[in-house]
Amino acid sequence: MYAISSLMWICRIAGCQKNNVSRLSLTVLLALLVSIPFIGTFGQDTTNKIRNTAVKNQITSVAVIDFFTTFAGINVINGETSNEFNNLYLYYNFSINNKLKTGKFVMLTYYFTECGMRKYFDSITSISDDQYNFKNSISYRIRKSRFTFNLSISSKSQYFNHYDYKPDSLGRMERYLYTSYLSPGYSNFSGGIKFEFNDNCAIELGLVNGKRTKIRNQILFESREAVRLYGLDKGISRKMEFGLNLILSVPTHRIIKNFYIENFSQFNCNKENLLHLKDYIVDINNAFHYKLFRYFRLTLRTKLLYDININSKPKIINYFTIGFYLNNMF
Repeated sequence: MYAISSLMWICRIAGCQKNNVSRLSLTVLLALLVSIPFIGTFGQDTTNKIRNTAVKNQITSVAVIDFFTTFAGINVINGETSNEFNNLYLYYNFSINNKLKTGKFVMLTYYFTECGMRKYFDSITSISDDQYNFKNSISYRIRKSRFTFNLSISSKSQYFNHYDYKPDSLGRMERYLYTSYLSPGYSNFSGGIKFEFNDNCAIELGLVNGKRTKIRNQILFESREAVRLYGLDKGISRKMEFGLNLILSVPTHRIIKNFYIENFSQFNCNKENLLHLKDYIVDINNAFHYKLFRYFRLTLRTKLLYDININSKPKIINYFTIGFYLNNMF
């Protein structure tokens, strides 16, 4: 309940973009609807078992909800350059992991979203970080092994408009739209084999995989003065490709006392480029957490994105943050 209340508070902060916040709320609601019917209470015991005397099968559900936020105020007095502005910065991330098991069937739901907003006094408000990942999968265990047949669907995009700046005919900097909701947007439909190393780590190989790339807002081509973006030509709103997909997932898991790890990584390859490593798409989101006191956490989060359709070199971002968190597991 703490995390849900916090999310509502964030939505009020970002109320200037109501349509996108509505999409955020709707996506989170859908994820919660998967989890809540099978979870009586959150807290120290998050594994709830529903027993039916007439049915021998047992249903087990484990849900982890995590909310983290950090806030910084920056004030500059007698700055050396004119580019040093007073500003406020707010960052948050929110995630849901739910595992529903009955017999040899397992259904997993994963949702992660983050947003970073910077407000410059007497100036603009910019959004620096903004993305979401949503994944659902269902698997069937092969006998008593760690291998399962697996079907999954995942999606990735952002909620808010992002802008960049370029000089106009007079040399003044003007703002233009760079990306927006589902522009680009990615969806993966996959069927294959999953191997579970343990209850907290699994790797999925999509032997039959379809990847859909979408640019819903065609204004991007005009604002960026481009004829081709993210592998799509101007006037084409979506493209479907088939190939292989690999997903590594590690929900927030304790390694030693007060020290936790978290990972969600995806690797994609078009069937026509299996032998060309430069055409592989890599998306890694890894984090190490150290718990301080009761509600504070140090986090080192590393993101690596490589997609030749966006940049010929891998983009790496490291975040080191300390902030407030709520988690029903630790």
